[in-house]
Amino acid sequence: MAGVEVIGLLCAGSVKYHAVSGGSSGDCLSRSELSGLLSGLGEQAMNMALAKYAGDEQSERKLIAHVRVYAAGIAVNERWEIVKGRPIVANMAAVAVFEVVRPNRCGACGGTSFVGRQVCKRCSGLGYRSCSSATIAEAMGIDKSNYSRLWKARYNNIYQYVNDLDVAVKRVLRHADGGNDLMVA
Repeated sequence: MAGVEVIGLLCAGSVKYHAVSGGSSGDCLSRSELSGLLSGLGEQAMNMALAKYAGDEQSERKLIAHVRVYAAGIAVNERWEIVKGRPIVANMAAVAVFEVVRPNRCGACGGTSFVGRQVCKRCSGLGYRSCSSATIAEAMGIDKSNYSRLWKARYNNIYQYVNDLDVAVKRVLRHADGGNDLMVA
């Protein structure tokens, strides 16, 4: 599935085994090994990998388009009342993708999850802070009370779908090292 240019994008640096767990810094995946690992990913998971970990804007646009179609399908199936001319569902899909692909890095730990040797208290060790309801509502083009009352659960459903794609990518990389996280250098 993955072409040469895709693998080249993903492998601009090297992948270090044990980078998170503190092992040897000399262990790296070759480009062909990483290619083999990612070959089993579906199209949308590959778009997630390229968008989030390689900064590929075209893959991000493809992912947003896919999530918009997914969200529109849910809107039709669940008969959401939507005002014509207001792109709430489309905006919701884009916000969910942005929140997963470009997480809001914690200012206290800089996204590392640790301040010194202690787990960051501001982000609870996540390395990022979720967007506020007010920020999400504004990006979707609705008021905060309408978001809290009606759209928050819908947004969380779409966000979870996008996050599951990211989890699939992480699972493939984690599996390659017997359960440890691999880091793209």
